[in-house]
Amino acid sequence: MPRITFGTVIKLLLASLVVGMALAWLELSPRELLSWAQQQLAEIVGNASDYVQWAVSYVLLGAVIVVPIWLLSYFWRAARSKGKE
Repeated sequence: MPRITFGTVIKLLLASLVVGMALAWLELSPRELLSWAQQQLAEIVGNASDYVQWAVSYVLLGAVIVVPIWLLSYFWRAARSKGKE
C-alpha cells in the first residue's frame, strides 16, 4: 500500500481549496452536490433496471428459435458420434 506523505497531504489541501472555491463561485453547497449525486445514482439504477428488462425480453424471444435449433444440432452430433463408435 502506498504511503501517505506530507507532500500528498499538501496536494490534497490545495486541490480541495481550488475545488471549494470553484463550487462557491458556482454557488453550490455540499448538500446540493450530494443530493444531485444521489438523484443521478437513483436514475442510473432505474435505467439499468429498464435496460435489463429490455434485454431479457429480447433474449427470451430469440431463445424460442435458437435453443430448439441448438438442441437439434446437439442431438444430431451426439447420434452421429455414437454411430461411429
